[in-house]
Amino acid sequence: MGDTVCRSSRDTEDHEDVRLGRVEGGDPNGFVEVAAVGDLADGQMVGVKVDGERVLLANLGGEFYAIGGICTHERANLDEGALHEGVVYCPLHYSAFDVRSGEVLGPPADKPARAYSVEVENGKVLVSRQYDTSGSRTTKAEDEASGYVRNEPLHRARPWHTRLSDGIDSVAWLQRLTDRVMALLTSARARWVPGWILELLHGRWLGHSLHPALSDLPIGLWMSSLLLYVIGLAHPAAILSVVGTVSAFGAAATGVADLSVAEGHERRAGLLHGLLMSSALIIHTASAAAYYFAGSVPVAIVLAAIGVSITIGAAYLGGHLVFGYGTMVNHTSWPPGPVQWVRTVEETELDATPGRVLSVDAGDKKVLLHRTGEGHISAIHDACSHAGAPLSLGKICDGIATCPWHDSKFRLRDGAVLQGPAIYPQPVFEVRVNDGWIEIRSPA
Repeated sequence: MGDTVCRSSRDTEDHEDVRLGRVEGGDPNGFVEVAAVGDLADGQMVGVKVDGERVLLANLGGEFYAIGGICTHERANLDEGALHEGVVYCPLHYSAFDVRSGEVLGPPADKPARAYSVEVENGKVLVSRQYDTSGSRTTKAEDEASGYVRNEPLHRARPWHTRLSDGIDSVAWLQRLTDRVMALLTSARARWVPGWILELLHGRWLGHSLHPALSDLPIGLWMSSLLLYVIGLAHPAAILSVVGTVSAFGAAATGVADLSVAEGHERRAGLLHGLLMSSALIIHTASAAAYYFAGSVPVAIVLAAIGVSITIGAAYLGGHLVFGYGTMVNHTSWPPGPVQWVRTVEETELDATPGRVLSVDAGDKKVLLHRTGEGHISAIHDACSHAGAPLSLGKICDGIATCPWHDSKFRLRDGAVLQGPAIYPQPVFEVRVNDGWIEIRSPA
């Protein structure tokens, strides 16, 4: 078996499609029958319709659970994904949800799925017509197993900047606009924009994201323009305003490219950042026009001041994305890997997996092991350096791992980036085989 054997996460999960049922009628506040107890074996799931809503029904150890059947990230059908040890993985980007509670266990989804109450009567499985609105993430089975449960009060520090950033996620119109814009960007990225242009805009050739570097140009030029206006140097001020406006288009192009591979809160905050910068661009253009075509310096100054104020707000959001959420930073820089040899799995276990690729635990690291066609074993970090996606859930073929979220490609042998949006190579680990066991450690 050589590198030409390809493997996807679907190869390692057991999942059987069951015909989608549809139920109507009954008490609007009660339960409806969706299946018979014998329809689902232990570890199986099925999609059903409850009053037109798609619901995922799963059997775990004889207990039935139901959650919303649509992924909260990209609206894929969860029942078409994989179910493993009580966790369902979205078939599109592998978001992970607990089928017992709907809780998000793994990104890119950042919102839980709705949880529905389930009852079993006379061999029939009944699902509530209304989803649970209590917000509890504890299942009935967990409550019974643990006996008395007391929830302690949760206290969380929320300084002003945290309240501001959290408020972005509660703006309904921004969420709707984000969904539409992301659908357009995702389609454009896949169909119309050549890969080499995307990699140019992301900055893979530079070694880090290009957008932050380019965004400094319009910010600095526009602020300098306002300063020159204030001290009475209107003509050079107008020149700097125009140059800043021109440079803003480069920053905008790279920003849109980075936004197209953002997830969750980063999408919403990133779009708001872009809307503010676009507004600033229009206002600074109007400021220059007021000077050149109307000869009105006071109007140019007022517009420049408004534009700079908006620019500062937008720049703050940009800093929030990079420093608060790690947008486009290297997600494998920390924590460091084990400095001592750590035992992972037996060598025979690696050889028994499809494609001879296996994700293993090495201390607090997830490591992707791979045996090349020449027989050598390599190990790279399993979390994608771009956004932290588990590479082991993506497609692996010909010694190349494809990120399941944004299609970055890495060479398993040495971690090299072969295709963006990832910029940084995957960290590699030293490997040795000790008495039949594969051991790894960070390079010296």
